[in-house]
Amino acid sequence: MEAKLVLKSPAIITRRRTERGFVEPLDHVPGSMLRGAILTSLFRSGRLSREDLKREAEKPSLLASPAYPIVRGAKSLPATPFMFYCRKCNSIIDVTRESSEALSHNKELKLSLTCEKCGEPLKSLYGYIVAKSGNRVERIRVRTFRSTSVAIDKGRGSAMTGMLFDYEAIAEGTEFWAWVLAPEWLQADKMEVAVGRGSSRGFGWAELELREAQHTSQWLKAGQGGFVAISPLSPLKRIEWEGSTLTMTKVFGRTFRLQAGWDFVRGFRPIVELVKSGSMVLARASGDAIATLLHVGLPVKSGDSWLTGINVLLSIDEYYKLLGG
Repeated sequence: MEAKLVLKSPAIITRRRTERGFVEPLDHVPGSMLRGAILTSLFRSGRLSREDLKREAEKPSLLASPAYPIVRGAKSLPATPFMFYCRKCNSIIDVTRESSEALSHNKELKLSLTCEKCGEPLKSLYGYIVAKSGNRVERIRVRTFRSTSVAIDKGRGSAMTGMLFDYEAIAEGTEFWAWVLAPEWLQADKMEVAVGRGSSRGFGWAELELREAQHTSQWLKAGQGGFVAISPLSPLKRIEWEGSTLTMTKVFGRTFRLQAGWDFVRGFRPIVELVKSGSMVLARASGDAIATLLHVGLPVKSGDSWLTGINVLLSIDEYYKLLGG
């Protein structure tokens, strides 16, 4: 299914907690967070039991891709390592297709780090998100605000001296899109979910709409070649899930460490090393359900926990189709 998430209140979705509080907001909703929000909503409404959640923790059947902003009706996606920005010309130089071809044929990458028009150094867009605006691709930013609050002493019900903290939240009204692989017990519908921190204080409440997704026959046939990872990527050469296999032969991107979040059943999940979203991947994919699974990501087990919302891959053609050409 395709999901549309609309924030009804500001959402605190941050990269990490600092000494000043929850700042440095993400520009998207991680796939594992979206999955957890759906499961929690269904549990609280009585549609899933604690045993159902335990089964989902032991072997996921509900999977979700990261949710990226919708800007002026256009879907956004993470930029590849082969997208650059010239501050002086105010233009984006995109050599993703050419670089994918060079990597596929084991040719040397020839990347210019200066603008051909003005000679200024180019800034990499890798790590940011982009969307189509008019006839051009532009870097976009989600609308946020920052505020200072004080912690409350639960015993006295009043402010705690010296316990000021900041939070930076994504503004209400922000829209996101994602894909969700839904089991039989989850039908196309609308539901209220909570994403991020502070839901008990009114943060992160959103409306989620699920509807059937449409894929092109060209994407369904894509099995080997260049892909763009629109989620963090597990640095494994071979991943198998439910009869489908993803074999990665080359990955062009940077690694980082991620605290894998919170599991309703198991508590905190492990810290793992992944490759950043937007990475270029050369891979071979096989299996009857592989086209669907690549849209939501093949889960990977780390210790006792399943990591979801990762390994979401798009073919080069599908990537540009979603960006509007």
